[in-house]
Amino acid sequence: MNSVGALERGLKILDLLIEVESDPIRREQGLSVQQVALELDIHKSTASRLIQTLVSRGYAIANPAGRRGFRLGPAVEVSSGLNMQQRRLTDLAHPFLVRLVEETGECAHAAVASGATALVIDDVETGQPLRVVSGTGRRVPLHCTSAGKCLLAFGLASIPSELPARTGRTITNPEILQLHLTEIVQRGYALDDEENHSGVRCISVPVYNGAGGAPVGCIGIDGPSVRMIETEIENQAHRVIEVAQELSAKLGEDHLLPVG
Repeated sequence: MNSVGALERGLKILDLLIEVESDPIRREQGLSVQQVALELDIHKSTASRLIQTLVSRGYAIANPAGRRGFRLGPAVEVSSGLNMQQRRLTDLAHPFLVRLVEETGECAHAAVASGATALVIDDVETGQPLRVVSGTGRRVPLHCTSAGKCLLAFGLASIPSELPARTGRTITNPEILQLHLTEIVQRGYALDDEENHSGVRCISVPVYNGAGGAPVGCIGIDGPSVRMIETEIENQAHRVIEVAQELSAKLGEDHLLPVG
């Protein structure tokens, strides 16, 4: 199956999922692999692979009702609420996140500001048996996650009025948080040092619309603190910075059609 054919079939499956979602009876059952195979006139194994690809990117999920069908995933809602630059980041970030996973051995994420939260627009899991649970479409706090603090520090979000403690390391004083955000800008990356979940460290770096452009969102890595030890933070952060710079350059490329 060539890439265009796979894309067309993937879009058709999304159409089928949307149809199922609009019908209360069908939504309870979900969309089965056999239904996809029949609708697209393909083998069940091919249908299963296509659906699993959509699941891995958050566009489909196993039916929460416990049945064997599939439902629309959170990434569909994510895509519908993004501005143009955020959509471009979503479209371009995935291979860069894959590279981060390969180079760091940790899960990788891309996030943008969405109201009073950071919205994860893409996630790539590591193959490590011990890893941070991830998921495209999840919303995380601004004040105690690396993604959220990165968005705050680089002007993409505002400090929330309430700063609840998630762990004993969470910064809950707005003045101290503001000083912390200044440090983030100076060093070029944000660190969640077990501030949102005990035993988890995360690093996030801003992504810009080209060199010298405006910030759009951030990318980063998440890992268990037993592996992301303090002495390795700087090295890991520099890897993320390098990949973020390359993604920023990609975002800044001129995609306008030539005149004349």
